[in-house]
Amino acid sequence: MNRQKVLRVFLTIGGLFLVLVIGCLVAMYLIPTPEIVVIRIEGDIWGSYTTHVRQAMDEAATDPAVRAVVLEISSPGGEVTASEDLYFEVLRLRDSKPVVAAIHEIAASGAYYIASAADQIYAKPGSTVGNIGVISFLPEPDIVDEMLFTTGPFKLSGGSQVEAIRQMEVLKETFLTAILAQRKDRLTVGPEILSRGEVYLGLQAEQIGLIDKVGSKGDAVEAAARLAMLRNYEVVDRTPELPEDEYLFEYKLQRGSTAATIAAPPKQFPPGFYFRYVEPPQ
Repeated sequence: MNRQKVLRVFLTIGGLFLVLVIGCLVAMYLIPTPEIVVIRIEGDIWGSYTTHVRQAMDEAATDPAVRAVVLEISSPGGEVTASEDLYFEVLRLRDSKPVVAAIHEIAASGAYYIASAADQIYAKPGSTVGNIGVISFLPEPDIVDEMLFTTGPFKLSGGSQVEAIRQMEVLKETFLTAILAQRKDRLTVGPEILSRGEVYLGLQAEQIGLIDKVGSKGDAVEAAARLAMLRNYEVVDRTPELPEDEYLFEYKLQRGSTAATIAAPPKQFPPGFYFRYVEPPQ
């Protein structure tokens, strides 16, 4: 009788152990491996481009398998509103999961604006970082044409040069305020220095607090894993494929380009304001 009881106990324990093993095996196949998603932001940042990047961020925000996001940035910036769109999108994404920016070659002007919204920023020692400020391309002077009629003195130009300068100052202050709000006490310089529009190497950017640490994309991924408290994870690239005909300019960042090539301006800018780095002529 005692033997039967002991046998039943062993069978019960064995059955529970078998159920546990089977449950673990099933969980391994049914529960997805946690992912750290990489989204690349490359080249000039324009309106149609941001639509695809925002969609990738939206998908990452709502996918339960995605536990953190790394933004790999190589961009000199671009349109003001396009840069602002992605800045706010990163802030929204950061509400649901950690976001780390990894500056590959350049994150200047609007591209740095976007990077500043991340929880942490990594850059290589020789990366180009900063260039906080605005540039403007004014429209051509009004053409005198007896057959051309307008309903206001600035209908063609959009406003006077004095007003354009005032608007530039407003945009610069908005940009600067965002950087100060995101970087906070990590900055070691004040707004009077940041507003000069200088570009810095990654090593210099770390010293003044524009980035958190000098490091590679791999370092940024590891930082994202720590923020998400992950030990085992899969790195997945979800950079959207962009149709060539959706670019405003026939200019696109090519992998392996030098920082000088990346910063070279397109052949023509439409009149307007830009958060973009334009390298001075040699």
